[in-house]
Amino acid sequence: MKKLFYSLAFVGMLVACSEKKNTTENLDSINAVQSDSSANKISKSEIMYLEDVLQCVDLKGLEKKYGAENVKKDTTVTTGEGDFKTTMLFPGTAKEIEIYWKDGEDYKKIQDVLVKGGFSRTSDATPSSPWESKEGLRLGMKMSEVIALNGKTFTITGLGWDLGGNVVSWEGGKMANKNISIRFNDYSNNMGGLSEKDYSSISGDREFDTQHPAIIKLNPIVDELSVYLKPDISPELGQKMTKEVEKKQIPR
Repeated sequence: MKKLFYSLAFVGMLVACSEKKNTTENLDSINAVQSDSSANKISKSEIMYLEDVLQCVDLKGLEKKYGAENVKKDTTVTTGEGDFKTTMLFPGTAKEIEIYWKDGEDYKKIQDVLVKGGFSRTSDATPSSPWESKEGLRLGMKMSEVIALNGKTFTITGLGWDLGGNVVSWEGGKMANKNISIRFNDYSNNMGGLSEKDYSSISGDREFDTQHPAIIKLNPIVDELSVYLKPDISPELGQKMTKEVEKKQIPR
């Protein structure tokens, strides 16, 4: 799953680079950034950066920086695509994050560092995790805020499935080539006021630009954030995956 996740992000960059778009993103037409929409319970002095974990490189680096007592070397994460081996940092606390290792290099090379929001429709969506990216991305941010940080709209997958709500391409914005992945999700109790038809138009196995009127109105929040090493993908595989992504995109 994680390998596919990196591949989606990388191929998204290829798609963005191969297209010469003449469209102009009108950020004024998208919900204005609300300064309190992702109000964090964490003070600036408590903020921790995911990139610092990635720079630890290996298990020894993790234990040296954060303390061996805060590292759970072996654990299993269950997803819709199966069980995956991972390492937990600060397990069972508000600072918990998942660490994935490069294939064939367990404990020797960190591939991906992931923090999850753990939000639900019945709980407070205010994040309590101190983790964020050095680019300013954090859990609980509204899509409109992320668009503002990126400087333009971007492409995401449809909501409501295992790979739903993931950014496929930053479309040449400020977050492009930063090796950052985020996932959006909807935690409203009424589909954000959308009709079933409109909600369906932004759900399922498809890709679309965040200029889409339905996703603008829904304005979902970030519930997963990760930083990662760029995956090794051959030119042939990259071209093949690019074509598959383009087939699923909804025309602007």
